[in-house]
Amino acid sequence: MKTKFALLMLIVVCVVFVCAATSARQKSTTARGVSLVETGEFHGDEVTARTGEKWLGLHISDHASTLLNYRLTVQILHDTVVDDDTDQETGKRISIDLPLQPVFLVKGAIMLSDGPVSTVFEGGNSEKTLKSESPIKLELAESSYELKVAGSEDTAKCSEESLPRNARLILTSGESKQVLYSLEECGSDPSWYLIWAGDLDRDGKLDLYLNVSQHYNISEKKLFLSSQAGKGQLVKQVAEFVTSGC
Repeated sequence: MKTKFALLMLIVVCVVFVCAATSARQKSTTARGVSLVETGEFHGDEVTARTGEKWLGLHISDHASTLLNYRLTVQILHDTVVDDDTDQETGKRISIDLPLQPVFLVKGAIMLSDGPVSTVFEGGNSEKTLKSESPIKLELAESSYELKVAGSEDTAKCSEESLPRNARLILTSGESKQVLYSLEECGSDPSWYLIWAGDLDRDGKLDLYLNVSQHYNISEKKLFLSSQAGKGQLVKQVAEFVTSGC
């Protein structure tokens, strides 16, 4: 009995923590008018999409990328974590009306339109892990870019395999440099990787889709577009999709 109670409390704490973080991030994303999701099963409060809505999705096949119009179906289902040992159904499954699986789906992105887009990196099942010792070099429209991880001045790592303490994810091109994400101290076994890079908004400059996080159990998928960049920026984050495992 005590074991079951302890497990229940652990689940409650996890859900409350993640929901609070997700809610805060979704509010900031919604204010910009662009929503981001992926297909699959998620906790209910992580998904704002509704059945019948049309979303623009990035599909990759044979080294070609295309933005396609998809119609979504959102099915309510039993969440094996949140609804454990109850008859509740608070989870959501997102599926699409086409057999062409998208890397991600966006809504409200008026700067994007359907049709082919250029790709310079496609992760698929082999996303590129971002590490301080191995920056990622990308080329697009005769411009060179580098995506790298930099640590604090002492470059101390939190552990042998982890990111550096207070790590920063930096994008550079020529004389321009921009910090895209920062780690707070060591985080909790975080993992950063590049999923896709190319020219999504067709302005001849690099756009990025990344997964970054502070915590091993929380995924923060972020979409950066160059056409929305402000003064002194290479790209701007226009949307994010935050999900958790527990």
